Amino acid sequence: MARFVLFAKSLCFDADQQVFYPLNSPAQRVALSPLQSAVLRRVLNAQGKLVRNQALHVLFQREPSEIPFADRLTLTIAEINRLAQQAHAPGALVHQVPLIGCVLAEQVDVESFSEVATPVAEAEKPVTVQPEPAVKAVAVKKKSWLWRGVLVGLLLLNVALALIARQEFAPTEHDGMQFKFYGQEAQTQVFIADSYPENSLIVKDALRRFTDLKPQLMDGATPPLLYINQSRTRVHTSAFLCARPIAQKDNECISWMVFVQELPDA
Repeated sequence: MARFVLFAKSLCFDADQQVFYPLNSPAQRVALSPLQSAVLRRVLNAQGKLVRNQALHVLFQREPSEIPFADRLTLTIAEINRLAQQAHAPGALVHQVPLIGCVLAEQVDVESFSEVATPVAEAEKPVTVQPEPAVKAVAVKKKSWLWRGVLVGLLLLNVALALIARQEFAPTEHDGMQFKFYGQEAQTQVFIADSYPENSLIVKDALRRFTDLKPQLMDGATPPLLYINQSRTRVHTSAFLCARPIAQKDNECISWMVFVQELPDA
């Protein structure tokens, strides 16, 4: 009963059947998992407002996993965008704000409507002489520029607060951002912090998780560069997936948290 028409009526998301399909070709259905459907429906119902990680964490608790929540969320959002493009979406549906939450992509406009017939039944229904009454779509109010400005302001404020907190609690020395080449992992070059020995168990654990989880960049591509950084606490160490060298200003890096499990050198 719950369907959402996206991208100026070019893509449909059926939340009940958990599928994407192009409106001009309803039979070409792309299936989503229950978790992916729940996350996407939560973001769509927010109507362009930020959905914080705490709200999404409840959805992931329904499907227990040994994979950390941050990694599962990043992979889930990347998979939602990939499946949407497989259903001929012109762009990404959801953007992730690292460490904060998720928000609907700005180019996405949303209309919701309900119908009894399924997309397959509509596609197979024979054409009749008398036109059937059209089902009115319940239009969701477009996001005004004022609300978009408020949303952007809140996002910038959150980012500024996060940067200030990071600066306050960061170590006085900046040796943690000095890296050395470690090796090649498939199509990815691996760099580790200068302070890590090459036989560090943290480095080996991070590489094992990278090989098992296969994290991707925001556009779904395999990261050509992986940086394993010094841990600031004894709980986890941080890593970065980068499209370009991390020293560049436009490196397109995203943070990837690697939790430590009682490692001797953690």
